[in-house]
Amino acid sequence: MKGDDPTTSRVPAKELSIDMLLREKEELSQQVKRLIKAEGKLYDSQQELDVQLKEYKELYELNRRLSGTFDVENIFRETVTYVVQHLEYERAVFLRRSEASQSYLACALDGYYDPAEIDLVTELEIAHDTPCLSPLSAGAEYLICTADSQRQEMVELRARLLLNEYFIYPLGSHSYPHALLVAGNSAENAVFHRKVSESRGSLLSMGNLAGLVSSLIVNKILLEKRERAREEAKRAEEKYRLLNEVLEQRVREAVDELRQKDKIMILQGRQAVMGEMLSNIAHQWRQPLNMVALLVQDLQMTSKMQGLSQACIDSTVKRTLEVLNQMSKTIDDFRYFFRPDKEKVEFPVAEIIEKTLSLLQGSFNIHGIRTEVAQTGHPVINGYPTEFVQVLLNILINARDALTASHTLHPLVSIKLFTEGGKTVVSISDNAGGVPEEIRDKIFEPYFTTKGPEQGTGIGLFMCKTIIEKNMQGALSVRNVGDGAEFRIEV
Repeated sequence: MKGDDPTTSRVPAKELSIDMLLREKEELSQQVKRLIKAEGKLYDSQQELDVQLKEYKELYELNRRLSGTFDVENIFRETVTYVVQHLEYERAVFLRRSEASQSYLACALDGYYDPAEIDLVTELEIAHDTPCLSPLSAGAEYLICTADSQRQEMVELRARLLLNEYFIYPLGSHSYPHALLVAGNSAENAVFHRKVSESRGSLLSMGNLAGLVSSLIVNKILLEKRERAREEAKRAEEKYRLLNEVLEQRVREAVDELRQKDKIMILQGRQAVMGEMLSNIAHQWRQPLNMVALLVQDLQMTSKMQGLSQACIDSTVKRTLEVLNQMSKTIDDFRYFFRPDKEKVEFPVAEIIEKTLSLLQGSFNIHGIRTEVAQTGHPVINGYPTEFVQVLLNILINARDALTASHTLHPLVSIKLFTEGGKTVVSISDNAGGVPEEIRDKIFEPYFTTKGPEQGTGIGLFMCKTIIEKNMQGALSVRNVGDGAEFRIEV
């Protein structure tokens, strides 16, 4: 129109454009924040890896130096120096077992000690049956006394070790260790050094060192002669190698056994459904068989009363063939269910759902159960079609049984098929009242059933979870929604 101002008609478009830009700016801002947060986590992980790599390199160098010496005293000195210089504890003491006195005597120390303290620690002697060491004979990997520890036997040892917080690691043997490695801090200097705690980093660092030095002590201290040490090391190496081979074999056997059990469970689950399938065949054949019987009787009565015309015969034959074709299709559908899958294939999920519902149509009709299917797009799955049918059958049969047991007034099973996050999702829900909270976490466990031993095997849902999560690398979960339960399959 002539009277319209052209600038006025453009204002909404500009405002819309500004709003869109503001929204995009906000989205970009959120993405930047997430990236910064992820970068921070990555930085922390990198820092931790760098620390571990540095320690592994230092341990490698320590092992290289100590493996080339048969001077046991040098092993002691190098170890306590490593604790102070590389692990950054204030003080370290090496206690060696005395066969004569059955006690542990200080044989090496390093760290920040006053001259008077050095004399006290050098004269330190701890009996092997001291109460604080008793956990070692029971197989403890280490002892720890933190700054706030209240354990009486560990607290009493603080004054003797001149340490407010400390680790004690057995070396050589757990039942009666050949030596004890002590690392820790005094109260006044603890803030300047690595804290004694049961954190992952502290235990890993000390454990790696203790394992290395323990191995060296076994090879150096217990063996008196060089040749004997070499032979013992070879025997130990061969023993460990054989042990690893045995363990690897046991692991392989255990894995094979678990896989075999999974296959057996799936087979048992399929066999458990066979009876259900045969019942459904009977339901779906009963009406067609009645129809065939009625057609035959009608043919006989027509023949007696008025004679058979060609049109009557053709009509009867046509209707009979239609019924027989429908019965044949039913058999084909059930035969498809029992056909084993040999390899993964890509299949349209909607067709599988339709085929599964056709298998249960008769059973659902008898109990007045209505089904609804809502589909978005045409999702496909790469997996085993008949196993997927088996999963759907078990979930649908459970829904049918729950609806029947709850006597729901208008029983309904709703199936939704859609794609979310690059995955195909199938949700199956009912209005049977839901799964009780006290058993919801147990329903996927093997042999767990609420139906009783005569009606349920307890392997159906376990088998479903095995197929979806192990065979198809997906996820199967359950939750209560609305007035019923919802099973969610993601592949």
